[in-house]
Amino acid sequence: MTNVTSTAIRKNDLKATLLMILLVSLFVACAGKKKAETKITYKSKIFTEQFLIDYVNENQDLNSDDSLTFANALDKFQRDIKGVSNNPDFLVDFPLQATNIRDTVMGNQSFKMATFETYNDPLRDKNGLLNNIQLRVNGIFQFPDQAYGLALGGKYYLKAMIYKQGKRKDVNLYKKEGGPIYNLGVYPMAVKELKPIPSKIETASLN
Repeated sequence: MTNVTSTAIRKNDLKATLLMILLVSLFVACAGKKKAETKITYKSKIFTEQFLIDYVNENQDLNSDDSLTFANALDKFQRDIKGVSNNPDFLVDFPLQATNIRDTVMGNQSFKMATFETYNDPLRDKNGLLNNIQLRVNGIFQFPDQAYGLALGGKYYLKAMIYKQGKRKDVNLYKKEGGPIYNLGVYPMAVKELKPIPSKIETASLN
Protein backbone atom coordinates (compact mmCIF):
# COMPACT_ATOMS: atom_id res chain seq x y z
CA MET A 1 0.00 0.00 0.00
CA THR A 2 2.83 2.35 0.89
CA ASN A 3 4.60 1.64 -2.42
CA VAL A 4 1.41 2.37 -4.38
CA THR A 5 0.94 5.63 -2.51
CA SER A 6 4.56 6.68 -3.10
CA THR A 7 4.26 5.88 -6.80
CA ALA A 8 1.10 7.96 -7.06
CA ILE A 9 2.77 10.87 -5.29
CA ARG A 10 5.77 10.70 -7.63
CA LYS A 11 3.46 10.70 -10.65
CA ASN A 12 1.60 13.71 -9.31
CA ASP A 13 4.89 15.52 -8.65
CA LEU A 14 6.03 14.73 -12.20
CA LYS A 15 2.77 16.02 -13.65
CA ALA A 16 3.06 19.19 -11.58
CA THR A 17 6.65 19.70 -12.74
CA LEU A 18 5.73 19.18 -16.39
CA LEU A 19 2.79 21.56 -16.02
CA MET A 20 5.05 24.19 -14.49
CA ILE A 21 7.58 23.83 -17.33
CA LEU A 22 4.78 24.15 -19.87
CA LEU A 23 3.41 27.28 -18.22
CA VAL A 24 6.86 28.89 -18.04
CA SER A 25 7.48 28.05 -21.71
CA LEU A 26 4.15 29.58 -22.71
CA PHE A 27 4.91 32.71 -20.67
CA VAL A 28 8.32 33.14 -22.29
CA ALA A 29 6.86 32.56 -25.76
CA CYS A 30 4.09 35.08 -25.19
CA ALA A 31 6.53 37.64 -23.80
CA GLY A 32 8.79 37.21 -26.82
CA LYS A 33 5.86 37.49 -29.19
CA LYS A 34 4.64 40.66 -27.50
CA LYS A 35 8.09 42.25 -27.86
CA ALA A 36 8.32 41.33 -31.53
CA GLU A 37 4.93 42.84 -32.33
CA THR A 38 5.66 46.29 -30.92
CA LYS A 39 4.65 48.87 -33.52
CA ILE A 40 5.56 52.53 -33.96
CA THR A 41 2.38 54.55 -34.46
CA TYR A 42 3.99 57.97 -34.98
CA LYS A 43 3.32 59.59 -38.37
CA SER A 44 6.07 61.77 -39.82
CA LYS A 45 5.94 64.32 -42.62
CA ILE A 46 9.60 63.61 -43.37
CA PHE A 47 9.87 61.01 -46.13
CA THR A 48 12.91 59.14 -44.81
CA GLU A 49 11.71 59.04 -41.22
CA GLN A 50 8.29 57.70 -42.25
CA PHE A 51 9.95 55.17 -44.57
CA LEU A 52 12.03 53.92 -41.64
CA ILE A 53 9.00 53.73 -39.33
CA ASP A 54 7.07 51.67 -41.89
CA TYR A 55 10.10 49.50 -42.55
CA VAL A 56 10.72 48.72 -38.87
CA ASN A 57 7.04 47.92 -38.35
CA GLU A 58 7.01 45.54 -41.31
CA ASN A 59 10.37 43.88 -40.55
CA GLN A 60 10.07 42.73 -36.96
CA ASP A 61 13.11 40.45 -37.27
CA LEU A 62 15.22 43.57 -36.71
CA ASN A 63 14.10 43.26 -33.07
CA SER A 64 15.05 39.60 -32.82
CA ASP A 65 17.43 38.39 -30.12
CA ASP A 66 18.39 35.43 -32.29
CA SER A 67 21.75 36.28 -33.87
CA LEU A 68 21.10 34.50 -37.18
CA THR A 69 17.61 35.96 -37.60
CA PHE A 70 18.92 39.44 -36.81
CA ALA A 71 21.89 39.06 -39.18
CA ASN A 72 19.58 38.14 -42.07
CA ALA A 73 17.26 41.05 -41.24
CA LEU A 74 20.22 43.45 -41.05
CA ASP A 75 21.51 42.30 -44.44
CA LYS A 76 18.09 43.05 -45.96
CA PHE A 77 17.97 46.39 -44.13
CA GLN A 78 21.34 47.42 -45.59
CA ARG A 79 20.25 46.59 -49.12
CA ASP A 80 16.87 48.30 -48.81
CA ILE A 81 18.29 51.49 -47.28
CA LYS A 82 20.89 51.69 -50.03
CA GLY A 83 18.03 51.40 -52.50
CA VAL A 84 15.85 54.10 -50.95
CA SER A 85 18.80 56.50 -50.86
CA ASN A 86 18.25 56.88 -54.62
CA ASN A 87 14.75 58.22 -54.03
CA PRO A 88 14.56 61.94 -54.91
CA ASP A 89 12.75 62.58 -51.60
CA PHE A 90 15.49 60.96 -49.50
CA LEU A 91 16.68 64.30 -48.05
CA VAL A 92 13.49 66.34 -48.41
CA ASP A 93 12.83 68.18 -45.11
CA PHE A 94 15.49 66.04 -43.44
CA PRO A 95 17.43 68.20 -40.91
CA LEU A 96 21.22 68.08 -41.05
CA GLN A 97 24.03 70.04 -39.42
CA ALA A 98 27.29 71.20 -41.02
CA THR A 99 30.08 69.61 -38.98
CA ASN A 100 33.01 70.30 -41.30
CA ILE A 101 33.73 72.79 -44.10
CA ARG A 102 36.75 72.67 -46.38
CA ASP A 103 38.08 73.62 -49.82
CA THR A 104 39.40 71.03 -52.22
CA VAL A 105 40.68 70.77 -55.78
CA MET A 106 39.57 68.25 -58.39
CA GLY A 107 41.61 68.46 -61.54
CA ASN A 108 42.05 72.16 -62.21
CA GLN A 109 38.85 73.22 -60.49
CA SER A 110 38.42 74.17 -56.84
CA PHE A 111 35.33 73.19 -54.88
CA LYS A 112 33.92 73.82 -51.46
CA MET A 113 32.96 70.73 -49.52
CA ALA A 114 31.05 70.24 -46.29
CA THR A 115 30.10 67.32 -44.11
CA PHE A 116 26.49 67.29 -42.92
CA GLU A 117 25.31 64.99 -40.16
CA THR A 118 22.19 64.25 -38.17
CA TYR A 119 21.87 65.81 -34.73
CA ASN A 120 19.71 65.35 -31.64
CA ASP A 121 17.00 67.85 -30.79
CA PRO A 122 15.27 67.50 -27.38
CA LEU A 123 12.22 69.35 -28.75
CA ARG A 124 11.42 66.61 -31.26
CA ASP A 125 8.53 64.24 -30.61
CA LYS A 126 9.96 61.31 -28.65
CA ASN A 127 7.57 58.92 -30.42
CA GLY A 128 9.38 59.52 -33.71
CA LEU A 129 12.71 58.11 -34.88
CA LEU A 130 14.52 61.26 -35.99
CA ASN A 131 16.78 61.34 -32.91
CA ASN A 132 17.55 57.64 -33.48
CA ILE A 133 18.79 58.14 -37.04
CA GLN A 134 22.42 58.61 -38.04
CA LEU A 135 23.21 59.86 -41.54
CA ARG A 136 26.19 61.63 -43.06
CA VAL A 137 26.34 63.55 -46.31
CA ASN A 138 29.66 64.59 -47.81
CA GLY A 139 28.44 67.56 -49.78
CA ILE A 140 30.17 69.00 -52.84
CA PHE A 141 29.35 72.54 -54.01
CA GLN A 142 30.13 72.97 -57.69
CA PHE A 143 29.50 76.72 -57.69
CA PRO A 144 30.25 79.29 -54.94
CA ASP A 145 26.69 80.64 -54.82
CA GLN A 146 25.38 77.19 -53.89
CA ALA A 147 27.31 77.42 -50.62
CA TYR A 148 25.94 80.86 -49.75
CA GLY A 149 25.03 81.02 -46.06
CA LEU A 150 27.01 77.90 -45.19
CA ALA A 151 28.44 78.08 -41.67
CA LEU A 152 30.05 75.56 -39.36
CA GLY A 153 27.40 74.29 -36.96
CA GLY A 154 24.59 75.60 -39.15
CA LYS A 155 21.48 73.46 -39.53
CA TYR A 156 20.00 72.99 -42.98
CA TYR A 157 17.67 71.20 -45.31
CA LEU A 158 19.61 70.12 -48.40
CA LYS A 159 18.57 69.89 -51.99
CA ALA A 160 21.13 67.45 -53.32
CA MET A 161 21.78 64.64 -55.75
CA ILE A 162 23.82 61.51 -55.10
CA TYR A 163 27.29 61.97 -56.57
CA LYS A 164 28.35 58.43 -55.80
CA GLN A 165 26.43 55.51 -54.30
CA GLY A 166 27.08 54.93 -50.60
CA LYS A 167 28.60 51.70 -49.28
CA ARG A 168 26.28 49.05 -47.90
CA LYS A 169 28.61 48.30 -44.98
CA ASP A 170 28.10 51.86 -43.68
CA VAL A 171 24.42 51.09 -43.07
CA ASN A 172 23.89 49.51 -39.67
CA LEU A 173 21.61 49.11 -36.67
CA TYR A 174 22.84 49.34 -33.10
CA LYS A 175 20.71 48.05 -30.23
CA LYS A 176 20.95 50.38 -27.24
CA GLU A 177 19.10 50.74 -23.97
CA GLY A 178 17.44 53.98 -25.05
CA GLY A 179 16.27 52.44 -28.32
CA PRO A 180 17.88 51.24 -31.57
CA ILE A 181 20.15 53.57 -33.53
CA TYR A 182 19.60 53.38 -37.27
CA ASN A 183 22.71 54.33 -39.24
CA LEU A 184 21.53 55.04 -42.77
CA GLY A 185 25.04 55.40 -44.17
CA VAL A 186 27.41 57.92 -45.76
CA TYR A 187 26.65 59.54 -49.11
CA PRO A 188 28.74 61.80 -51.37
CA MET A 189 26.26 64.29 -52.85
CA ALA A 190 26.28 67.31 -55.11
CA VAL A 191 24.52 70.02 -53.10
CA LYS A 192 22.35 72.29 -55.22
CA GLU A 193 20.74 74.39 -52.52
CA LEU A 194 20.90 75.08 -48.77
CA LYS A 195 17.85 76.03 -46.76
CA PRO A 196 18.66 77.16 -43.21
CA ILE A 197 16.48 75.69 -40.47
CA PRO A 198 14.99 78.47 -38.32
CA SER A 199 16.09 78.16 -34.73
CA LYS A 200 16.16 80.33 -31.62
CA ILE A 201 19.23 78.43 -30.45
CA GLU A 202 22.66 79.63 -31.51
CA THR A 203 24.44 77.09 -33.73
CA ALA A 204 28.05 78.05 -33.02
CA SER A 205 28.61 74.91 -30.96
CA LEU A 206 28.04 71.55 -32.61
CA ASN A 207 25.52 69.14 -31.08
